[in-house]
Amino acid sequence: MKKIPVGIKGMDEILLGGIPEGKSMLVSGNCGAGKTIFASFFIAEGFRQRENCVYITLEQEKGKLLKDLQELGLDWAPLETKGRLRIIGGNLGFVKMLREKRKADFKDVVQEIKEVVKEIGAKRVAIDSINLFLALFDDVHEQRNGLAQLNYELSQMGCTVLYTCEVPEFGQAISWYGFEEFVVDGVLLLRRNYEKELNENKRSLEVIKIRGANFRQGNFPLRITGKGMEVFLNDPGTEFFH
Repeated sequence: MKKIPVGIKGMDEILLGGIPEGKSMLVSGNCGAGKTIFASFFIAEGFRQRENCVYITLEQEKGKLLKDLQELGLDWAPLETKGRLRIIGGNLGFVKMLREKRKADFKDVVQEIKEVVKEIGAKRVAIDSINLFLALFDDVHEQRNGLAQLNYELSQMGCTVLYTCEVPEFGQAISWYGFEEFVVDGVLLLRRNYEKELNENKRSLEVIKIRGANFRQGNFPLRITGKGMEVFLNDPGTEFFH
């Protein structure tokens, strides 16, 4: 099984070589846990590996996204100009308005994504976030079936896919709707806990599952700096096979 590097220091060691190529990963976490940064560096690593990429955002406008990424040392504008990157999406309300205006269902949206991926020959796809993407559709059956279809189609195209997912601030949920984790091949859980005594946020990462692949089990400290993200292996735990 070929594995591809994630692009985050320490992460490939936890995954024992990286993400299995062609698999789909759900990166879940509460607000401020680092999901968008994780997805951004996953895509940036794709460029370093000479792979074309697609980034779908419903969190913010494209211009603001590019500006925020520049502060992390990621300059994506030239890559988009060269045709190595496609950024699609934007503000959720605007995208939903366009969908309703076109009277598009999930099959139409999936087809549009497939066409973009095929157009540039993308090998990595990131969707930030999948819960906002699914919010474009009101029917829970359409949401679940649509995610399964999207995941299947991208897998058939040879893409390694990363979905970010917001989870409630408090609680044990690892997805927003409760079914996303059953559709994807793997789940990474990011946590942000505010420690009042230290007046700082403590972040951590745990691999919940990866179908058919080994990984290190444990809750690993995570740090976000002006240069990106790093996972620390001070408590590597044991190998785990799912």
